[in-house]
Amino acid sequence: MAASLPPPSPPLPLFLFFAFAAASSFAVVVHSHRDAPSLAAGSLIASTCNRTLYYDVCVASLSSRPRSRRADLQGLAAIALEVSLAHAKVTVALAKNLSRRHDASGGEGHTYAAWCLRDCVEEYKEAVDVLRQSSAALRRGAYYDVNDLVSSAMTYSDTCESAYADKPGLQSPFAERSEYFFKLCSVAIAIANLLP
Repeated sequence: MAASLPPPSPPLPLFLFFAFAAASSFAVVVHSHRDAPSLAAGSLIASTCNRTLYYDVCVASLSSRPRSRRADLQGLAAIALEVSLAHAKVTVALAKNLSRRHDASGGEGHTYAAWCLRDCVEEYKEAVDVLRQSSAALRRGAYYDVNDLVSSAMTYSDTCESAYADKPGLQSPFAERSEYFFKLCSVAIAIANLLP
């Protein structure tokens, strides 16, 4: 006669899964009333960002500003423009710094790379200017102007990148920043287009 073995116990990972799920549910129930305003704000951010092409960029950029938790749709549009503007300003500073370093390292003259750096400084300065104008247009309720102005900012960034693309083998030091800037601006336009 074979000895009977005790029934197998459930696998430990399965047990941990159910324990974690139960604990998480409890935590949500306990905190749901206290966190109701931030959950509502989070849902406005999530529902708004669901209507953009770049959900993750949208959520990250809006959530980076504490006042987004209390913002309405127009407030979220203002934050999206503010984040885009801040990104453009940093890009101007980086471009100026690279241009100065290029000139200081003996890269002066009329080299194409030096021209591209100076061009990017000017293009992003223009982007900063039109993003400031777009913020003013948003405050006035001129949402169509916001769309046009932010689209112009995107064009300035694209012009910076195009100069590098015209020269085979020359890589833009701003490629990733410009791509992210494009996404930030796209988010700002999408949110502004949701306004009545």
